[in-house]
Amino acid sequence: MWDKVIIATLAWFVTIYKFDAMRRDGQWRTGSVTFYFWAFSLFTSIGLTLMIWPVYLAFDRLVGLANLGWLVIYVSFALAIYFISAGCYIVLEQPKPRLMSWSLLLTVVVLTVVYAVGIVTLPEKADHTVPEVLAEVIFMQTIYIYIAVLCAIPMFTFIRLALHEQIVSARLRWLVGFFASFFSFTVLLIKIVLTVLAFQNPATPALKILYPLITVGIVAVSIFITLAFLPNKLYQAAARPFEFLDKLLALYELKSLQNRLDPLCPPVVTGRLRLRDVLGDLDYHLYRALIAIWDAKKTLSGYAGLTHDLTLLPVTAIHSPGRTLPEWDAQKLQQARLLHISLQTVGDEQPFTALVKSYQRVSRTVRRKMGVNFSLGGTALDVAYQN
Repeated sequence: MWDKVIIATLAWFVTIYKFDAMRRDGQWRTGSVTFYFWAFSLFTSIGLTLMIWPVYLAFDRLVGLANLGWLVIYVSFALAIYFISAGCYIVLEQPKPRLMSWSLLLTVVVLTVVYAVGIVTLPEKADHTVPEVLAEVIFMQTIYIYIAVLCAIPMFTFIRLALHEQIVSARLRWLVGFFASFFSFTVLLIKIVLTVLAFQNPATPALKILYPLITVGIVAVSIFITLAFLPNKLYQAAARPFEFLDKLLALYELKSLQNRLDPLCPPVVTGRLRLRDVLGDLDYHLYRALIAIWDAKKTLSGYAGLTHDLTLLPVTAIHSPGRTLPEWDAQKLQQARLLHISLQTVGDEQPFTALVKSYQRVSRTVRRKMGVNFSLGGTALDVAYQN
């Protein structure tokens, strides 16, 4: 019971903590992301609270109907998954399907009818894992299937947002949301299977295996949901090590690309930088690497104009006054053609962060096509930072 008390307390903490943000949101009355996500936490808190057995019994005695707490738990969870799924459509800036509202209404109606016909007359029990009559099976499977289906919406939404997010702290939050919905989906699938097996054979050995998995899954869901509602400052702090490593990898890959371009287009600025200096200001050196790549990209474009898109060696092309042509062999010409084609796939009007990512992809593409090991372009880590 104490595990349910702790989980419910965490849920109410999130609900109360986020209430002020929801109230201050000027669009909450007409439906906004803040309101939908707060409503999700509210109904989740209600459902989790009634799962605590003494609270469940006290509620039923107060209203005078047996197992009404069971119905309220299921309706609360149905509303919770509905609100978070609806919030996902707002995040994606897509219209919410009408079927969502109708499916919620149908689910609540089915639950209410089954409760009135077959659940209200049953004795109260603390464990609703093993159904004893067909009415319980229908009652349980209705909510399990509904929530499992709707869990797919936030699950795919959050992983899609995480894959396309450029800001590391925001990406971490989307990943936390994904894992919360993923574990919820997994728990519901286990419950669907377990309900059928337990109804057919209450003594099935599957209970000893699947029931602990459900408990672990519920704990994981509660932890990730709590993490998902943490303030942005905590995510920004947690993201700093990842941002540092991400920039370090980006700089290595940009330098690797630059080092492939230098033999073909001699750089204007040469010299060697110490690794300590580079690590002290990664943004500055990322910018320097981009400038060097842009310069080489422009130079290759000029060579392409003199060599029929790099199909001829520059030394065999018609010499233009005032232009010094490089001395390439056939292998360098082939490398220059590959680099030129790859660099032209990047539009340089993008924001800085997007540009870094785009040229990282170019570096990987060139490395793969040239069949060169990742470490080439420098025999050691600090060699890759040559300028």
